Amino acid sequence: SKRGFDILMRLVNPRDRVELVYFANQEISSAQDKYVIQDYYNKELQEVGPVNSEFKIIDCPPHSDLCATIINYANESTADVFAIAPRATRTPSSITSDILNSVLMTVLLCKN
Repeated sequence: SKRGFDILMRLVNPRDRVELVYFANQEISSAQDKYVIQDYYNKELQEVGPVNSEFKIIDCPPHSDLCATIINYANESTADVFAIAPRATRTPSSITSDILNSVLMTVLLCKN
């Protein structure tokens, strides 16, 4: 989320490298939606992100488990920290809970 991005940018240092990833559910993310999202975050990273930061979109295969895709990506990553910014709700969604319990590195939860 945009607010989660703003929170995260307050925490990173100029020497950090940020890899911002949008996991696109093909059933609800149109090509136009992805273009708008990519354009927005590329501009934001260029303006306020550390040098060598990047934005990318991961398309979740049709009929695959979005949560498993996110967890596998995080656990295969060489990152030191994995941050998520889920939609704001009073209680964590099952996806958020599964990520917090299954990702093998420090997870920052940016609630907005």
